[in-house]
Amino acid sequence: MTAFDQLDRLLAQPVSTRSRGLIRMLVGAITLLHLWPFASEALSGTTYRDRFHHPYIAALPDLPAVWYASLMIIAMIAATAMTIGLATRVATGVTFAIVAYNLALSTTHLHNNRAYLVTVLLILALAPCGTAFSVDSWLHRRRRAMTAATAPGWTLWLLRFTSAITYGASGLSKMLDPDWFGGRVTWGRVAVQEAMVRDSLLPSAIADMLLDRSFHTVAAKVIVLTELFIALGLWSKRTRTAAVIAAAGFHIAIEFSAEVQIFSFLGLAMLVAWADPSLPRLAQWRRRGPSPLPVGEVVRAVP
Repeated sequence: MTAFDQLDRLLAQPVSTRSRGLIRMLVGAITLLHLWPFASEALSGTTYRDRFHHPYIAALPDLPAVWYASLMIIAMIAATAMTIGLATRVATGVTFAIVAYNLALSTTHLHNNRAYLVTVLLILALAPCGTAFSVDSWLHRRRRAMTAATAPGWTLWLLRFTSAITYGASGLSKMLDPDWFGGRVTWGRVAVQEAMVRDSLLPSAIADMLLDRSFHTVAAKVIVLTELFIALGLWSKRTRTAAVIAAAGFHIAIEFSAEVQIFSFLGLAMLVAWADPSLPRLAQWRRRGPSPLPVGEVVRAVP
């Protein structure tokens, strides 16, 4: 059997859709959070056309304000249906299409975290993610008394690749940037907010440390190496638990220290892709008693 045959067999191996269903729920809620500022401003009569903007793809139709506001409302409805799993395939496809359209309307809409969201939505639109944790699956079981289905695992592997490559690309780009790797970028972010740091609840010694240029020389390297460790560590059973914990801590830390829009929430949601695809069921948790499952039990690899 050739390497290509082995890869084809791996990608075609049927696995439970439960983890993809949970990712769909989380990403749907995150999409609502992403869409809300666009929808609320559009309803108040303000769109991207009322500010400086430059078309990202000039061939896209530039809708009138009323139509644009209506499109944002449709996207919010579709994202809600996606979250609860109602007409999941259609809802996820519509959500992806409108979010991608909105992203490509103007260069001022384009941010890395939004491009990440569009990529994940595209994969979910291709994935059978409505057979678990959804109204569709509940209705299906009531009608036919069937349990959640399995599906080829290639979309799960694609979600995993997208998750890992995000950390790898971010860490590598920062390593190759002398300003980032040398600590100038992180120090600059804190220095411009010195008054806020001084007035915060942080002890004066901690505030002094955060404003010390030499501290950021070391801290920046720790950040870069952490991202690279996550990108590589997620692929091995031996290091996956540590990588997931590091990724969770990383996202929580940057959510409190930087303006990253929806990136932290999306990064945390995507960690579900590294769990056992079947995910522990409630009955399994009850059999194990009141104590939670060890982290290693939750983040097992696909067989």
